[in-house]
Amino acid sequence: MNISARRGFAALTTVAALAAGLVAGLPSQATADTAGWPATDGRLLYNELGSLRYINPDGTKSAQFYETANQAAWSADGSQIAYVSAYDDRLRTKTYAQESISGNDIVMPAGSGWHPTDPTFWYGGADIVFTAGGRLRVAVANSGRAPAALFGTDVDGCDSKASGAVNGMLAFVRTGTSCSTTGAPAVWVYNGGTKAFKKLASDADEPSMSPDGQSLVFARTVAGHKQLFTVKVDGTGLTQVTTDPADHNRPAWSPKGDRIAYDTYFTGGPDTGPSGSQIWIHDLGTGTETRVPMADGSDVAWQPLRKNAISRVYGADTYGTNIASSKWTWNTLGKSVPGLMNASSAVLISKSDSAYATTATSLAGKKHGPVLMTSRTGLDSSVQTELKRMLPKGKTVYLVGGTSILSSSVASKVTSLGYVAKRLSDVSRYSTSVAVAKTITSAPKYVFLATGTDYHNALAASSAAGAMGTSGTAVVLLTEGSTMTPSVYGYLNKYSPSTTKIITVGVDAESALTKAYNAGKLPHWPSKYSYYRFGGSPAPVAARLAEFWWSSPSDAAVASVNSWTGGVSASSAMTTFGPLLWTDVTSLTYDTKWYMMRTSASLNHVAVFGGNASVDAKVVPLIGRAIGVDSTYVYTSYYKGDIPQSPASQPLSASTASTGKPVPSPDLDPLKVTVSR
Repeated sequence: MNISARRGFAALTTVAALAAGLVAGLPSQATADTAGWPATDGRLLYNELGSLRYINPDGTKSAQFYETANQAAWSADGSQIAYVSAYDDRLRTKTYAQESISGNDIVMPAGSGWHPTDPTFWYGGADIVFTAGGRLRVAVANSGRAPAALFGTDVDGCDSKASGAVNGMLAFVRTGTSCSTTGAPAVWVYNGGTKAFKKLASDADEPSMSPDGQSLVFARTVAGHKQLFTVKVDGTGLTQVTTDPADHNRPAWSPKGDRIAYDTYFTGGPDTGPSGSQIWIHDLGTGTETRVPMADGSDVAWQPLRKNAISRVYGADTYGTNIASSKWTWNTLGKSVPGLMNASSAVLISKSDSAYATTATSLAGKKHGPVLMTSRTGLDSSVQTELKRMLPKGKTVYLVGGTSILSSSVASKVTSLGYVAKRLSDVSRYSTSVAVAKTITSAPKYVFLATGTDYHNALAASSAAGAMGTSGTAVVLLTEGSTMTPSVYGYLNKYSPSTTKIITVGVDAESALTKAYNAGKLPHWPSKYSYYRFGGSPAPVAARLAEFWWSSPSDAAVASVNSWTGGVSASSAMTTFGPLLWTDVTSLTYDTKWYMMRTSASLNHVAVFGGNASVDAKVVPLIGRAIGVDSTYVYTSYYKGDIPQSPASQPLSASTASTGKPVPSPDLDPLKVTVSR
């Protein structure tokens, strides 16, 4: 599924973020200064005697990074760094923010013998490319999957020193015909979108891609000294930009694209001080060379400061927010707004019954439509209007619950509007969850278990299941607290836990599974089986589920922990694009903040659902600090789901394709629990 942009995402041109087949994300707003995602110049990060230091380009605000490391790179929005630890030779990421939260270890495959070097972030920050074993490897920035070879087959050469751009272009060095042969280095480019390779320059080394992915700078020895050259990615415009008798090492293009930082070795003396490497900056416009004061070191990396996006989607009340979330996501019939989708169905729930609403998003993700809330006794006029706006006649509208939840007059009105009304119901919320599951798939790959007596865990699970989209094979079953009803264990008994992964979300669901198995309610299950456990209170559970289910998403939805209606609207509107997270009304819940900071390299947009009474305005800057640097975000509110009328606030068009698969394929092994009878 290729997604270019969404009307609801302000002030950001999305980058695909998915060379390794991750869950797609999408914000929008392009400007004229780059072909990618505009950035301004942040701090320089360089190596000084085995340690990393930060410094402003003018030499002010120098500070030491607390861990011994080298070969650092910045994420696309400047919120994280990737580096190789000098202590244990591990590839790590670390959040660059106002408070310390540990980052991620990117673990090399067991027995690979890989020793990672020269990491670079690629696309929007979800992927890190590095060198190991003479080949380029790719890993997700949140360490959610094992690293793999970037190129699908063996290639003719030994590849290293990659430099990535937000538009999917990647420069690298190829030497010889294999790593066992010698040869002069050459600079190549790889287009992540088209999978095309191009050799740009022979006798060239240490490339750095420009911020827009249209050009690169590299080093080439001329008359005994390494000089800097620039060239366009199509191979034209080769230009030598330095000529002074000095070595220009490891260039780093400035995020604004008008300067190049590099290191050079200075031979000292009695009057000039000791010898050593220094950081210098070359101005591409004037040709002048300027030393960065107090920056004595090498391997410089230049921080890009890109504006992430925060949206608020809301209506006059919680039910108005539900309609707004649908308008924010789904096209009007006969129109095609870039980034919005065409609905194939709709799911109706009662706005007075949270228990029957919790599994709706899993169904909506599969059937490709919104979840809409209506009164028990009739189809609300606002819902009628929304159905007629976005859903073609003849399509199916699913009603979740029996006539005591959504009356027969609701179904009759749906039919009179020209839709096919299909009721999914049984005698209880628990057996109704089975009916929903059977409608989603007859061959579930994942079964989430969550209590039906509290909405938080079930909604988070439903969001995860719905993220699999129209090819979804994940379902959500409800337990009666810590007890499993006959309809649920009867459903589970038909599937083997060796092929269908059972995921318990919350302690009650885990207890229900254990008691049902021990009581002999699952006789077809083996004497030894495994399941996957998420435990804890609502906000931590949602954050942990997001961490394992979505590999480095670029989007997330936030709703008040006190509002089940907000959670339904948020998860339904975000569908395949990112997880549902909970927050307190007046403060950003710690676990949600922790998750955002750990995934900040890729998390470039957060949508808040509900007005200030649901999520207070003071939470917005806390989200901005968690996903980016200081206040480098643009906030846009979408009242009733509409584009703001102020021209200055309207998002511009964007054209960025997502190359990843929208279907999650999570690695749940760290959560595995094995049980023997």
